[in-house]
Amino acid sequence: MDGVAAMVKMLTSDAALTDLVPAERISPGPSALGFQLPWIALESVSLNDRNIPAPGARRHVRERVQVTVMASGYPERATVMRAVRRAAADLVGIEVDGIDAVTIHTDSAGPDFMIEDPSIWCRSQDFLVTYLETR
Repeated sequence: MDGVAAMVKMLTSDAALTDLVPAERISPGPSALGFQLPWIALESVSLNDRNIPAPGARRHVRERVQVTVMASGYPERATVMRAVRRAAADLVGIEVDGIDAVTIHTDSAGPDFMIEDPSIWCRSQDFLVTYLETR
């Protein structure tokens, strides 16, 4: 497990968000060709683990995860992004299989942009996911 898996779990577990975007449209990695909107894609941007002088069985990891919302119009994109932020911001001590002590906080947000053909409105939001993983 990793930060992307933790984010997918949190987003797909949030009823308010999955009312807007079905869980099967919240996906790690790029979307498949011919996907339906709205869609949420997640990817790892960077990952650092802390090397300590006397390492134990687990290491502390800090991962930046980018969540990109794609929608058919600006209002829908804005609504879904607000739901994403509510679903995953400032979560402390959440449980995710395979990793421990998971914390999620918002980081910087990207600009609004549009993919002109086929007219997809987009925006990204970064999250910082910290956790302990087995070495």
